[in-house]
Amino acid sequence: MTTRPVSIALRLGLLFAAIAAAVFVAVGAYLYETLAHQMGRRDDADLLNKAVLLRELLQAQPVPRRIDAVLARAIGQDGVTLQVRAADGTVLAGPAAVPQGAPVPLGRDPGLADIAARDDAGGSKRIVAVLAGDAGSPLRVTLVRTRSDRLAILRRYALDLLGALAAGTLAAAALGFAAVKRGLRPLYGVIARADAIHAQRLAVRMPAADLPAELRALAVAFNAMLDRLEEGVQRLSGFAADLAHDLRTPVNALMMQTQVALARTRTADEYEALLASNLEEYERLSRMIENTLFLARADNAQLALRGDALDVRAELEHIREYFEMLAEDKGIRLGLDDVAARQVYADPVLLRRAVSNLVSNAIAHTPPGGVVSLGARSDSQWVTLSVRNSGDGIAPEHLERVFERYYRADAARGAGSSVGLGLSIVRAIMRLHGGTAEVDSRSGDHTVFSLRFPLRPADREMAWQTSNS
Repeated sequence: MTTRPVSIALRLGLLFAAIAAAVFVAVGAYLYETLAHQMGRRDDADLLNKAVLLRELLQAQPVPRRIDAVLARAIGQDGVTLQVRAADGTVLAGPAAVPQGAPVPLGRDPGLADIAARDDAGGSKRIVAVLAGDAGSPLRVTLVRTRSDRLAILRRYALDLLGALAAGTLAAAALGFAAVKRGLRPLYGVIARADAIHAQRLAVRMPAADLPAELRALAVAFNAMLDRLEEGVQRLSGFAADLAHDLRTPVNALMMQTQVALARTRTADEYEALLASNLEEYERLSRMIENTLFLARADNAQLALRGDALDVRAELEHIREYFEMLAEDKGIRLGLDDVAARQVYADPVLLRRAVSNLVSNAIAHTPPGGVVSLGARSDSQWVTLSVRNSGDGIAPEHLERVFERYYRADAARGAGSSVGLGLSIVRAIMRLHGGTAEVDSRSGDHTVFSLRFPLRPADREMAWQTSNS
């Protein structure tokens, strides 16, 4: 059985009540102790005054026969016990058993330091003893306070404090809960706005500027997440539309060729030619599906990337040799610039695929007699591989879109087996490496594709994280 989480308002209300109760208890305890201390000091001062008064009475007149009656008027308070002893120990007044303390000698007024505290079965007692009367035969006067009105006052005060503490805590909890509920109103607005967002309404955004500071950062992060989701949905929608459009073309071609072939009886050679034509379309479909899957996995960072240290010149020379015969067949000179010895950290398979796509594309769009050259350079942060070809170049309005999926700058560049995914794969590979793919073209002169790899693997990881954040 799962328990339902307690609401934030209730949690904060209870927390506020607990804090208020702790503060009330601390303040109440401080006030109680302060009052008890002050009342104790007052009782001690009163006890000293009585001792001084008794000393003066006994000094001014001889010891009366009814000393109890005389001294009772001086004491005048319940809870104070008086004992007067003669110099020989005879009890002249008061009970016989009274706690004794060191008497204050004649000639010195008693002070607070002369009051002794004693706890026994009868409770807490405050005792002061003084010598009074004649110096030749002094009397020992002992005053003992066994109880005080202050105790009753303190008990009543403690009860009042407890009542105030309970009422204050309840009031603080109720007010705290109401304040939290009111303070959370902007959050309810955010919830309502978030509830209105769905796949068909991804353009809704949180009003970050109108929210409290505590929610502003959340709203900004939420809006950024919506931006990424909207971009992803739009990209996925466009990708699905492009994929459907490009798949429909070869499928329609296959259907049309098959329908024409079935319209009448064909010879074996005609059927063989039909199957060969269909095979080409099947191969094109297979490449398209393979490339699409590669791009989908690259976008989701599902490709295992190796980071080997590769010799740049050896890699470019290997690619040049692979395409050399194809270039010769088209009457194109495929060269390699003077590349100094340097290394690049990259996945060897993906690097060769990216450069091969560029070289294949360059050969396809270079007129006979033209030149395709491979080159490389480096600086403090990047290693840049380049593929340059002569020819008509790419019009400026197409440069920013040549890396998009299924985009073809013109009918001529999209002719043949190309489906417009080669450069998209190149860009995806460079993103995996934390690098970039760029193009520079001058109409009627040349086109240069550049692949920039981070010089160090650590830079690659950092750049990859930045590009995917």
